[in-house]
Amino acid sequence: MEIQTLSTFPGVPFNDTFEEFFNAYKFDEDIECYQLVFCPYGRKTCFYDDLYKVKFKSRIVILNIVDSIIDRYDNFALEELTQFCANNPEQNFIIFSFHLDLQNQLKVPNLYHDTIISAYTLTQMQRCEKKDITNNWVFLNRNSKLHKAMAICYLLSKDYYSNGYISTTDKGILSKYHQYKNISKMPVEFKNSIADGFERFKSKEFNLLQIAEFLKDDDRVADNYNRNLLPIYRNVALEVISGTMFFENTPLLSEKEIQNIYAQNFPIYFNAPGIVKEMKKLFDLDMFEDIIDHSYDQIENHFERLAAAVDRNEKLLNGSTNMKELWYDNQKRFEDNCDKLDAAFYDKTYRSAFNEEKIKKALTHFNVTFVKN
Repeated sequence: MEIQTLSTFPGVPFNDTFEEFFNAYKFDEDIECYQLVFCPYGRKTCFYDDLYKVKFKSRIVILNIVDSIIDRYDNFALEELTQFCANNPEQNFIIFSFHLDLQNQLKVPNLYHDTIISAYTLTQMQRCEKKDITNNWVFLNRNSKLHKAMAICYLLSKDYYSNGYISTTDKGILSKYHQYKNISKMPVEFKNSIADGFERFKSKEFNLLQIAEFLKDDDRVADNYNRNLLPIYRNVALEVISGTMFFENTPLLSEKEIQNIYAQNFPIYFNAPGIVKEMKKLFDLDMFEDIIDHSYDQIENHFERLAAAVDRNEKLLNGSTNMKELWYDNQKRFEDNCDKLDAAFYDKTYRSAFNEEKIKKALTHFNVTFVKN
């Protein structure tokens, strides 16, 4: 069965086991399969134009999607996705993406969502070899999304801000406060902290990292990590990870969370609620819950979740914990996590079995009958 590619970008190949599954089975009806990189800014594929041009003919349509399914203001495109399915009532859509736990949020009868594992990069990410670990932490930001800017300012409002190495950009905020759909009024205390941190940000009185810019349409994710980020990771044991999306009800997995595993750092996540639970479920990863207080991960209020992620882990951020000793005490746990991601992304036998189970479950949801060739 032919799988049509609508769009792609360098360094992120589509799913080889996905293609092989459909070559290995016979089905009782025709199934259309498409793979695409989602982007609403006119460079890739989106709901606003491209997907409406596709003339679907089969009852079952599968979309294997790379990158986040967002609207033009960086929200998860729930309304657009719902409308797209409503405009195609004769089709049942199966969507695979790295939005996690999304099926529970969707109330669309002709849509089923899950996550399968693609061969993540053409180049393998290297495991970080630690050298001279300090009590410092790192917080990397390639762009200036609102939640990233707030997180930087909140960290800079703390007395221990100088323990952090922070990368950022001077470009303006990508989406304005009012353009996010799942956002409430900012609490006064949190707002005051942001204001204090912003004063420090303007003065540049912090450890500002200069990292070569990652050009998403030209660079490869693993090459950027191996070349530009590994040298930074070698001297730290703790990373604050700002995900691609934040003001949402369910998390998104991106290269940022994957990089942290190979960097072998203790993680604190700025993401939608549930990222810790979903990464454990998807990859069976150790989230170091005996060391990191991940209770923030269940807080639905976005501002409270961001503040709690920092405040509940202050002893790891403020320099009072011997991070070098702590890291070496847990070195095997980091290696075990890397082993699990190696299997998921680079072991074809593992990946094939994992994806086959997910694909079968999706087809069964819409009563598709299939047998092996």
